[in-house]
Amino acid sequence: MQTELKVNDEVIVDIKRLGINGEGIAYYKKLAIFVKNALPGEGVNVRITNIKKNMAFAEVIDFKHTAAFRVTPKCPYYEACGGCQTLHIDYQKMLEFKRDGVIEAITRYTKLNPRSFEIKPTIGANNQWGYRFKSALPLKVVKAKTTVGLIAPNSNVIVGIDSCLNQNDIVNNLNKKICELIDECHISVYDPKQNKGILKSLVVRVSHFNKEAQVTFVVTDKKANLRELAKKTMELEHVVSVFMSYNEEDSVLIFGQTKKLEGKDTITETIGKYKFELGPDTFFQLNPVQTEKLYDVVKKAAKLSMKETVLDLYCGVGTIGIYLSGLAKRIIGIEQNEISIENAKTNAVINKVRNAEFKAGKVLELLPQTLREEAVDVLVCDPPRLGLGEYVAKTIAGSGIKRIIYVSCNPATLAKDLAILSNNYQVNSIQPVDMFPNTSSTESVVSLTKKLEK
Repeated sequence: MQTELKVNDEVIVDIKRLGINGEGIAYYKKLAIFVKNALPGEGVNVRITNIKKNMAFAEVIDFKHTAAFRVTPKCPYYEACGGCQTLHIDYQKMLEFKRDGVIEAITRYTKLNPRSFEIKPTIGANNQWGYRFKSALPLKVVKAKTTVGLIAPNSNVIVGIDSCLNQNDIVNNLNKKICELIDECHISVYDPKQNKGILKSLVVRVSHFNKEAQVTFVVTDKKANLRELAKKTMELEHVVSVFMSYNEEDSVLIFGQTKKLEGKDTITETIGKYKFELGPDTFFQLNPVQTEKLYDVVKKAAKLSMKETVLDLYCGVGTIGIYLSGLAKRIIGIEQNEISIENAKTNAVINKVRNAEFKAGKVLELLPQTLREEAVDVLVCDPPRLGLGEYVAKTIAGSGIKRIIYVSCNPATLAKDLAILSNNYQVNSIQPVDMFPNTSSTESVVSLTKKLEK
């Protein structure tokens, strides 16, 4: 697309809608311009910062008029850290935008008419703040003091923070106190520019159930001596275990080889009446309160009557399958991560669930085999952000299973998968759920049933 726009040009635009990352989108002679911190309905004077083939990016110079639902962000780090994208939007309005994002993805990537099925209002959180019960943050030295930080957008720069409004108070307090202990014990913090230092990241997980805390230090040297630091950390209120994880790679990967330094092997979390044991590297939802709401939507959509065999794809540590186990005849979970499958089996034993089995392996390999061997009545899937992919989606579409419940964390890949599934399945409803307030992320639960043969 040809445009006479150049970098550093200033233009006045009207923001038409929100993008998937919370940015405002305007159009200049049919060219989409993405404007950070701009909202639909606002007139904005912008400066072009980057131009690509089919889009441009711009920054706000000033506003000609602002939206009535614009609010002042409560966080002092909002502009710098990039952890949140929507703090400048009234929360109730943001819930509407999240639903709109699902509709837009369906419209863009499928031939489905969003008006032909119900897309329900987004289920919001009871508390917009303090909902995250785990932090995994890089460490940084600021003015000779250690602090946790967040990665600035589109960079490797660590922005030091005192606390995060999204984190639970116990997590914030422990991050601060542990940083003080790091300085007290004279443990060096990793400097990526010089490639020197021991401590790379600090991971704190707190149980919403009993307030127990699990601490993990990510280090660059597997022989690092953290005995004094670990003992002092164990003396902090709520802390019941300390781990060390060795990761020498310069990557976003947090965990490597992990060993316990002090305390318990796991902490206990609950979803509804079910308990789950969490190790330092166990994947688990960061917002347990909202997770129960999400799983209740899944349970209602599944319409189980104690007679069904449920296939749970991408089952992780078995949370959804175990949550549904009391209403199903049988649960079969499939997950690629072998450690997660072992955790799922342990969680089934803890909860005295005897009608669930969990298999380790790639979904695209185990799914066809399972469909040949088992009479599956209901399929539940909760894939990663990349979605099911064409092969798995086509396999499910041709399976003949009566009912599918698709849990998605990415409206775009959800829509692409629905374009395939809808060849043989009727979309009945979509329920967006706000698992992560103040961010652009949207979770959705889709209910599908097998189309009647003509």
